This record gives sequence, C-alpha cells and structure tokens, in this order.
Amino acid sequence: MKQRILSFAALWSILGLSLLIFGVHAGVVIIAALAFVTQLELYQLFEKMGLTPMKRFGLAAGAVITLGSYYLGGVDSGNDLFVLCFVLLTLNIIRRDLLAGRLRSFMPTLFGLLYVPYLMHFLIKTVKLAEAEAILPGGGTATGIFLAVWIVAVAKCADVGGLLVGMQIGKTPLSVISPKKTYEGAAGGIVFSMLIGVLLTAIFSQYVPEGFTWWLAALIAIPIGVASIASDLVESAFKRQAGVKDSGTIIPGIGGIFDLTDSLILTAPLGYLLFKYTVF
Repeated sequence: MKQRILSFAALWSILGLSLLIFGVHAGVVIIAALAFVTQLELYQLFEKMGLTPMKRFGLAAGAVITLGSYYLGGVDSGNDLFVLCFVLLTLNIIRRDLLAGRLRSFMPTLFGLLYVPYLMHFLIKTVKLAEAEAILPGGGTATGIFLAVWIVAVAKCADVGGLLVGMQIGKTPLSVISPKKTYEGAAGGIVFSMLIGVLLTAIFSQYVPEGFTWWLAALIAIPIGVASIASDLVESAFKRQAGVKDSGTIIPGIGGIFDLTDSLILTAPLGYLLFKYTVF
C-alpha cells in the first residue's frame, strides 16, 4: 500500500511538472504514450488468451489516432482517423486473405484499437472542445487542460477512495470479477470523486469555464466515478481470462500501465460528453 501511494504521488508530480513546463503538448504526448503501452499490454493479454492481434498495425494506428486528434484537424479529427484506420485494417485483412484465418486477428486488433487509443483520445478531444469554444484563439487551452486533468483526477480518486474505504468497512462483494471490491468501497470511492471534483474547481477557479459550478462538478463526478469502477472491472475481467494478476510490472505497487489507466478508458468519453452537453 505504501509503495502504491508513493507511485501515485510520483506520477502526479511528473504530470504536473510536465504540464507546467511544456503545456498542452506534454499532455498530448503523455496520453499518447499511456495509450500506446496500455494497448500493447491489452494485446499481450489477448495473446495469453490464444488470440493473435496484429500488434504492429494496431499500435501504429493507435498512435496516429491519439497524436493526430490534436495535431491534425479539429475536434472530430480523432473520429475521422479511427474510420481511416478501420478501413486500412480491413483492407490489410483482405490482402492477407480472410480464408487463411486472419479474421482471428481482425477482431482483437480492432477491439484493442477501439477500446484503448480511441476512447482515451477523448481526453485530448476535451482540450480541443475547450479551445473551439474559447472566444480568443488559444484562450481555451488552459481550461481544456484543467478539464482533462479533472476527469483523470476524479476517475482515479474513485479507485483510490474505493480501495481505502473498502479496506476499512467493505463487506459486501461488488463483483465476482474482482472479489476485493465491495459496494461500501464503491460508494466511498464515488464520494471521494465528488469531493475532489468540487475541490479542484475551487482551487483552480481561474481555469473553470462559466457554468461549471461546484454543485455541477459534484453531480458530474458521480457518473464519472461509476464509469471508473466499471472500467476497472473490465480490465479485471481481461486479466482473469488471461490468468494474470497484473498487466505488467513497470510501476511499483500498481503493476502495468493498463493497471494505471484502466479507470480512465470509459471515463474519458463520458467526461467529454458530460462537459459538451452541460458546460459548453
């Protein structure tokens, strides 16, 4: 537990310093790098299940989607790039002959591309949305960074809060997929998410868009927290199917990169949609 907390603090320090020094470009690169390794670890889990994803193509396409969603076009460029990658993947499968059994590669490759880089690119899309809605050119970048970090912080606090509360008072199992998770822990995690959501809007009020009030922050944090827990359970299901405890060993006390980003995958698109239809 101590190692987990130290790793958690170190990662947030690295993120904060990177954004402070390099701005939005650091955020884009960090998200792209996390998505790349997460997608790789997911493909490795698939291989342990007996599937054969086309790792090189999938990882290259994922990098194009995440980086291109900011640097190539407007708010919807990520969607366009995903469609392009899907077409190229289909053509590649046809070239390598569907009758030769390559369909076993097509589905896991496509799912990995959709589930990790495409969904995670919505964090970058949140920044693009704020920039597009800003009155002055480039004036929404700081707000967009704040909103993206807000989603990440709220999602991760559901995970951390759920762990802390669950260790103290957790009794009722939440799912057979992850026996250590409890309903009490999940409720505590959502409360933690609400608290951090309100706290961040108060501390960084200069970056908060008009209309994103403290009560709206608390309200939006609830579905974000629920999605974070669900996203974590999805990864747990993959690991159980693959017969492994962690997706990797790169982060002390946490495991692999997928073990770090699991709670962000479903929360990234949900956070984007909630901001799009309630704030902007």
